[in-house]
Amino acid sequence: MGVRHAVRGDIFTLIVKGAIAAGAFLDGLEHGMGDPGFEAPMRALFDVREAEEQAAIEIEGSCKCAFAEVNHCFIPHWAIVASSDLTLFNMARMICTLTDLRGVDMRAYPDIEEARSQLTWNNFYQQDPFCRIRLIDCRPRFTRGEEPA
Repeated sequence: MGVRHAVRGDIFTLIVKGAIAAGAFLDGLEHGMGDPGFEAPMRALFDVREAEEQAAIEIEGSCKCAFAEVNHCFIPHWAIVASSDLTLFNMARMICTLTDLRGVDMRAYPDIEEARSQLTWNNFYQQDPFCRIRLIDCRPRFTRGEEPA
């Protein structure tokens, strides 16, 4: 299974299916944000309806060696869609642990179309006021260390 992405309009969707580890999550995020269709700042939607309930439980060892600075690449309102509360909690925990979420409002939805609708209905558009990166040059920064022994 794993992670794949989709860019539709100004919504970046990260789709997680089956079992997923922290490294695979970051790989999927990095690959998706390298997509030619990705133009910061975008709206973020995490579709974890088909992720295993225990998918994101083992992240403690990965926390020290990997991190994604993506805050300035997204509009501060994010959506996550999950099939169960446990999956929602575990994936939200992974997202919060491995990315910078200063000023981000992440909301949970049971339905993918409702999540998309809420993202497009909200016309909030703001880059981090402390960010010195021009939008044209805005790219995430991924930090990867060695895996713990």
